Amino acid sequence: MVRRWGLAGGLALAAVLLGGALFAHPVLRGDVFGDGAVLFLITWLPMLIGGVMAWGLVQAFGRRDELDRRIAAAMGGHPMSRELSWMVILLGCFIASMVLLSWIFAVYGEETGIAPDLAMSVSLVSRLLFLFALPLLIMDRSGLTVDGKGTAMPAIALKVAELWRWLGLIPVVAAVGLIGYLITPHIGLPSPSLALYALLVAFTVIATCEEIFFRGMMQTRLEQFMGRWGGIVMTSVVFALTYAIIQPYDAVSQLPGYDLMHDTGLALLTYGAASLLYGYLWACFRNTWINVLMRVAMFVLLLPPDLRIGIGQ
Repeated sequence: MVRRWGLAGGLALAAVLLGGALFAHPVLRGDVFGDGAVLFLITWLPMLIGGVMAWGLVQAFGRRDELDRRIAAAMGGHPMSRELSWMVILLGCFIASMVLLSWIFAVYGEETGIAPDLAMSVSLVSRLLFLFALPLLIMDRSGLTVDGKGTAMPAIALKVAELWRWLGLIPVVAAVGLIGYLITPHIGLPSPSLALYALLVAFTVIATCEEIFFRGMMQTRLEQFMGRWGGIVMTSVVFALTYAIIQPYDAVSQLPGYDLMHDTGLALLTYGAASLLYGYLWACFRNTWINVLMRVAMFVLLLPPDLRIGIGQ
């Protein structure tokens, strides 16, 4: 029954959150229904094209039924309800860590906020601990590797040997290339520099942690309860809400930061919409590296303003 109504429940939650934000915040309504509508279309259309291309490639060349059976076997024996509960707790700890470390590091930053290098340290430390190290440890203790069960899941996600599962690079290149073609004439690209390379390395680590947590762990388990699209939509809502909440403390957040209500609505329209494609790519190819590559490319195209200043832009 949960699987049957999973997609409807996820869409209903997203609609309530977005509708409430639009109703309560005139600035957000101006963004959505004013000049900002063009910017949303610029990003949504390439994402939609990428999703359609991924669907076509899987239909033509993929063996998704076989891959889904491998995922189901890898999840066999896992106490998934308990694991999802732990993920919610760890996500709360991640948010609390962002707030606490930002407050501590602010002492060493500029008077108007924390310096970009310290801000990136907050993002890295919090994600490495609560979205990577501790989740892996907890999943291990619930049957991933310590008990010798379920060790196929990391191999499926990270050791991708089948050629067709790398075909996801095609829609990634198409979507990112089209977004770049549409927006770079207006905002430009950051100039190559050591600071930019350091940010790319840091964000690659951040994206890897997030994709393992949100897609590899959370979405995979939610799909077992809510169905494929129910899991994708619910994970996208959680992903967007997380970025809305941590926006004031996160160096890599690309939201303007008016207030929580505004950022929630905008996060659903940006991070949530992008997450639908990330989630669909994961559901089609189960290849973490494709998702990470797309996240890093999007980061370069949409480098947050504070970090642009930090690298001299």
